[in-house]
Amino acid sequence: MLLLDAFDRLSDLLEKGFSCYRRMRGSDPNGFNYDMLENSLDVTRRAYMDCLEDHFDRPLLERIERQCQKKGQQVFSADFLNDLMEAYMEDRFAKPRYFFDMDGVLFKFDDTLTALEPLYEEGYFRNLLPHRLAVHCLQELLSEVPDRIYILSHYIDSPFAECEKREVLQELFPSLNPHNVILVPYGENKTDHVPLRVKENDFLIDDYDQNLVCWRDAGGYAIKFVNDMNDRHGSWKGSRVEYDDPELISSLNHIFEYAGTSEDLAMTLEPYMKQKLEVLRSHADIGL
Repeated sequence: MLLLDAFDRLSDLLEKGFSCYRRMRGSDPNGFNYDMLENSLDVTRRAYMDCLEDHFDRPLLERIERQCQKKGQQVFSADFLNDLMEAYMEDRFAKPRYFFDMDGVLFKFDDTLTALEPLYEEGYFRNLLPHRLAVHCLQELLSEVPDRIYILSHYIDSPFAECEKREVLQELFPSLNPHNVILVPYGENKTDHVPLRVKENDFLIDDYDQNLVCWRDAGGYAIKFVNDMNDRHGSWKGSRVEYDDPELISSLNHIFEYAGTSEDLAMTLEPYMKQKLEVLRSHADIGL
């Protein structure tokens, strides 16, 4: 169902629901039949959630509902609908964020290892050789959109891994915001550590298929960084860039531009949705 269809259907549902509530006002000698109201409200709410759940994150909807209820607002109040609209617009048309893995992307993974012990030695992660083109690419992006560049990398339970990763990042990328460096304990899902959850305009550049699949399943855009050892079977079905591409920054920007939400679409949808909001507010603001 298209987003516009969802809002049309929502408008119809609310109009029918609140028209029913208006008629019910005279069905009780005391002015209201509360049992019927509760039942109708529940039916309308379920239909409302069914209508929107394909386009909005259900936990986000429920969080907005809880916030409105704490304020003493009705679930269908104009304030609730306004919060919903703002949350959707912020989520759908948020500025893109770019998340880069370290091992195998910014730095060459040592494919000569035959045992895990060296990974736990002091200096291992500090001395990994950089992928020159990837580092240059990140430096260029940092000069353009520094607040939207993130590092998202796993680290093992070594006493040196996390601190060495942070140190080498600071040396190579002094303009990188330390708060944008997200190091995740090995074995945990990277998507669980993303600020404000993974959004449609969030890009992950990673060399490991499982990380990419989890990212895509969470709603983000996944780009495989193909190095000299991670694509022997060609199993990844999605966007990719090559570690030795001399035009790596151009290749990435092409993907970002092609995959990103169109500003024209945002400009078209926003006034439409605001107009729909005014329709919904007229129904939501009746006193229940």
